[in-house]
Amino acid sequence: MRIRSRKNGKLYKAGYKESSEVLLNPGCGWYHVYTFRAQPPPDGRPVEEEIWLDDACGKERLALVLIDIGSFRFCDLSEAALSHIAGIMEFFHKAGKQIILRATYDTEGDAAVKEPGSLYQVLRHMEQIGDVMRGFLADILVIQGTFVGNWGEMHGSRFMEQSDMLDLIYTLYRVTEGKCFLAVRTPAQWRQITGSLGSVTGLRQRLALFNDGIFGSPTDLGTYGAAGRTEAGTYEKWSREEELRWQDKHMGSTPNGGEVLSGTAQIGYRQAAKGFRKMHLTYLNSVYQQEQLALWKAETVKTFGCWKGVSGYDYIGRHLGYRFVIMNVAEKGAGQFEITVWNRGFACLTFEADCLLIIENEEGQTVRGRVDTDARDWKAGEKTKILAALPYKFSTKTGSDKRLKLFLRLERRADKRAVRFANQGAGDQILLGEFGQ
Repeated sequence: MRIRSRKNGKLYKAGYKESSEVLLNPGCGWYHVYTFRAQPPPDGRPVEEEIWLDDACGKERLALVLIDIGSFRFCDLSEAALSHIAGIMEFFHKAGKQIILRATYDTEGDAAVKEPGSLYQVLRHMEQIGDVMRGFLADILVIQGTFVGNWGEMHGSRFMEQSDMLDLIYTLYRVTEGKCFLAVRTPAQWRQITGSLGSVTGLRQRLALFNDGIFGSPTDLGTYGAAGRTEAGTYEKWSREEELRWQDKHMGSTPNGGEVLSGTAQIGYRQAAKGFRKMHLTYLNSVYQQEQLALWKAETVKTFGCWKGVSGYDYIGRHLGYRFVIMNVAEKGAGQFEITVWNRGFACLTFEADCLLIIENEEGQTVRGRVDTDARDWKAGEKTKILAALPYKFSTKTGSDKRLKLFLRLERRADKRAVRFANQGAGDQILLGEFGQ
């Protein structure tokens, strides 16, 4: 398409108002837990949860897939079990869910009894499941834990001495070819791993956190410690306040998540959101724990512009992960524009995405040009200015009186799926303005 504009055509900017709409963008949000046994049913019938996705689950883009491998603590996984695991992964792939994956020997809080007797067996199971996972790497948002511990949460296990933990995390990183985010249970574990395996290319950038004890106690059920950083030392647990400051500084580029509990005092949505911003929370359990979630559902946002009247639960859910709002577009001359993007979410984008500037005429014909920016660098809570040039040089000759529209689009590189902006009226792409006399 040959694009023409009137001489000295001007960009008439669109309105850039923030929306409280649910976006259902990829890689963030609420999730349900789906628990399966690696051992397939003996009669071959489908596992109930494989065919159960109610309306609430259907609106979620994430699923925590928990696979119980406890039946194989004394032996390798069977071919039937590996085939069954592959079938489970394929089911969620077809359902359009991105997977938070956790394999564990224990689902009752008794890992010391249910885990294998040797580290070798755990490593062997990682190798086997890794062979399956490599066929679904694009579907996995993050892998939680290292197969060991109560509920797979890396505590209560005989294999959590530092040397064993390093063997486990390195093996898991290797069998997934360094292409998956891995998550450990505490910031102290993260520091221990990166302090010892810091030379492993890419591991630090792929290592996230998951916290399944949020608000359960002053230490989030042992996620944090009581002593300060100076007293405890670099590789031990620090006080909650100091650990949150550390997470705010170091954990902004990975998918971090977990679930909330009801502690001695329930936490209102405003206080919770303040903590989640420091954790850079990307995903959260939408079912557990109901007492705490019910409080947020009963609360109402009384200020905050477009959020006024929204429930505390929805306010939190719609800020999980990234949430990009276009704030302004300024012409910089010679077909160039400075676009201001505000990331209103708790966290950053964690996957590769292409940012596109699009011109459309009245016949619907379009020309696209890539904007030189990495949306993963649009930091949570910050405004970022990006410079964009028109995808096609405007002719200075007198042309048609018809107006041309200018759009911005962000799309996941892996599958070209749109990442929606949180502006009123924005669909899969946002209107920046129209050119005219």
